[in-house]
Amino acid sequence: MKQQFASVTIVLSMFLALLILACIGPAAASICTDCHSTVTPEIVDDFKSSVMGSEIDCSNCHGVAHNSADTVDKVKMPTHDTCGACHANQDAQYMDGKHSIAWTAFMAMPTTADQPKELMEGQKGCGGCHKIGAKNETGWDEYHYGVVGCDNCHTRHSFSVEEARRPEACMTCHQGFDHAQWEMTGTGAHH
Repeated sequence: MKQQFASVTIVLSMFLALLILACIGPAAASICTDCHSTVTPEIVDDFKSSVMGSEIDCSNCHGVAHNSADTVDKVKMPTHDTCGACHANQDAQYMDGKHSIAWTAFMAMPTTADQPKELMEGQKGCGGCHKIGAKNETGWDEYHYGVVGCDNCHTRHSFSVEEARRPEACMTCHQGFDHAQWEMTGTGAHH
């Protein structure tokens, strides 16, 4: 009888432990999603529809310091290093590719410092695309227009691999008189 009771106790304990572990992620995420469902509902919908939305909670990427409207300034904006903690192979591919040096190329241009701020920074200027590059001591702290990396191609919070593989994902940066790859692709011999 004692052996049967011990077996039942072990099985129930294991079941309870698994149940608790299964609820930790969604419970933690609900702290964020409860508020953000009213503040930024589209972001919550994107996150919940993603694979990561069922596997991690918001604090894995954004930290735990932001927990109310009074602590918005404490939210951590993810970098490629943040993504690389779980996606090491993809981060290594990024760091080995040209996109990781976009910031360095931007800052290396001898005329960068001489251009009007409106042309070089923000979402519309050169920095809007070149901010995808990995940052180091070359101006990270002075640049206030976003900490970007993976989410330039993988839409933030949904992180769709299929979306990033579509040519339109590249169009955001690779178009115009100085980066006409999109125009060349659309008018080339293969179309």
